[in-house]
Amino acid sequence: MKTPGHPRPTPADRPDDLGRLLVTTADLTDAGLDDFIELQAPSSDEDPPPMTAATPELTDLLNRAFGDRAAREVRTSFMNADSTIVVDQGVSERPAGAAATWMADIRRVYAQCAAWTMSIGGQDINVRVVDPAADPERGSGDEALLRTMLAGPPGRQVRITTLLVRDGDRALELTFRTLATAPDTPEATRLATATTKFLALAPAKFLGLPPPD
Repeated sequence: MKTPGHPRPTPADRPDDLGRLLVTTADLTDAGLDDFIELQAPSSDEDPPPMTAATPELTDLLNRAFGDRAAREVRTSFMNADSTIVVDQGVSERPAGAAATWMADIRRVYAQCAAWTMSIGGQDINVRVVDPAADPERGSGDEALLRTMLAGPPGRQVRITTLLVRDGDRALELTFRTLATAPDTPEATRLATATTKFLALAPAKFLGLPPPD
């Protein structure tokens, strides 16, 4: 897991037909999100770190679910002008039935693991689920899941909100990462506005629906 503060390079080209399901900078401009630019390399384009849950069985589930690799996948990342919000997006395709199995594993993680630990660079980082949000209603495909977590020590926590949408054997992953801020602050308002717009825009693009108003 990386925190905001990456360099701001230029966008890279997309491989194969899955790339057309990703949000582009033009889509963001049309949606009033022109404060964001695309990074050259996805900021989440690496294997997840080892994770430990409360029991060996949950640890196996956790690492299997978050370490699952799709047969085909494209990714992109965006960052806002002051580098305080990073948005990662991925579209993947799995063999027949595998996407539904993967989503079931992810649901089990959130249902059974209220917290876990990630090992990064010799340090253990605590992750805690703070918002068991209701599944989205609009643009949800076959199924959708939305969860929010806090990672890191108090005072330096990163807030992570993840949306997963499955449509047949394809899946959308949309993740927002920012330093945790107090409610009712300008930073919290900006994050809420950007999150709401991305949560409407990305699933619509992925599912081939008209852009949100």
